[in-house]
Amino acid sequence: MRYAMLVGLAAVSVWGAVNLGTTNAAMILVDAGQGGQPANLSLWVLGMIAAFITLSLFRFVIFGLPSMFDDWYRDNKSWLYVTVGGALIYGAIYLM
Repeated sequence: MRYAMLVGLAAVSVWGAVNLGTTNAAMILVDAGQGGQPANLSLWVLGMIAAFITLSLFRFVIFGLPSMFDDWYRDNKSWLYVTVGGALIYGAIYLM
C-alpha cells in the first residue's frame, strides 16, 4: 500500500508539473523574452517531490525485489521445475 501511494503521489506531482494551466502559462514564455516569472516555486516543489518519490521507488526496486524474489522462488521451486520440465517435454514432442 505504501508504494501504491508513492506511485500515486509521483503521478500527481508530475501531472501537476506538466499541466501548468492558463494562470501559469506565462512562465513558459520566459525563454522567449515575453515576460513571466523566471522561477516558479510550485513547479520546483512538485519537481522535487517527484524526484524524491522516484528515488524512493528505485531504492525499493534495488534492495527489496531481490529478497522478495528469493522468497517467492524458495516457496515455488517445485512448481517451477514442473513447469520447465513440462515445457521441455512439450517442446520435444511438438518438434518431433
